[in-house]
Amino acid sequence: MKQCLIFFTFFLSALASAASVQEQMAQNPAVKAAIEELVIANHILYDQNAVDGYGHISVRNPSNPNTFFLARSIAPSVVTVDDIMEFDMDGKALHGDTRVAYGERYIHSGILKNRPDLNSVIHGHAPPILPYGLTGTTLKPVYHMSSFLGEGAPIFEIRNVAKPNPDTDMFISSVDLGNALSQSLGLQYFVLMRGHGYAAGADSIRKAVFRAVYAIQNASIQGEAMKMGQVQYLTPGEAAIAQETIEKTIGRPWQLWSERVKKP
Repeated sequence: MKQCLIFFTFFLSALASAASVQEQMAQNPAVKAAIEELVIANHILYDQNAVDGYGHISVRNPSNPNTFFLARSIAPSVVTVDDIMEFDMDGKALHGDTRVAYGERYIHSGILKNRPDLNSVIHGHAPPILPYGLTGTTLKPVYHMSSFLGEGAPIFEIRNVAKPNPDTDMFISSVDLGNALSQSLGLQYFVLMRGHGYAAGADSIRKAVFRAVYAIQNASIQGEAMKMGQVQYLTPGEAAIAQETIEKTIGRPWQLWSERVKKP
């Protein structure tokens, strides 16, 4: 029985991989819902200044955990359903899709491949985040909304893994660099990229957006607090309990944000 179930699961995944994105949306309500939510998330991230013209968000295919959906190389504010592409866990576009893809899709493939508990990944360059990847000052939770930062966000240093020359263009532009970034993320949900930006992950699109927005807010608040004196960060215990409480309510800000970006 177990072998039959494994074969059936593999068979369904193979069917999903063979069908185009549009066909999958027509055949599978879960895929349709995920892609439509992915489009809204792109618009929210831009509206909330979590990404600029270069940011992006992905979601794991709910019918095939070995692939993910991500827009073609386009500004997040204008992403539509027709812009969504499907990729494997090496960042290869599927279904013969030859449209220009984000060069840093390997951020998504690396994290999603190595973190099966995560289903959505965001990358952006929000200015409040950048100083923490440059100065050695740890980005740590200063209030309950950013409790998912735990004991502090790790920093990915591309110089430590780029070969043969440590001087690079700073982009995560290969499978190896994507895997290295995921190793820096470890078991956490937010990682800084020195001189570049951040990556955030969660088990859902809504939670990933929540984490990106509130990590950036935390960066601004922490920076202001450090000017005033000694900062009282959340203890690890406080962070764990607060995270469990606050992340039960993420539907509330999602409702607010999605209403803001709805077309008139």
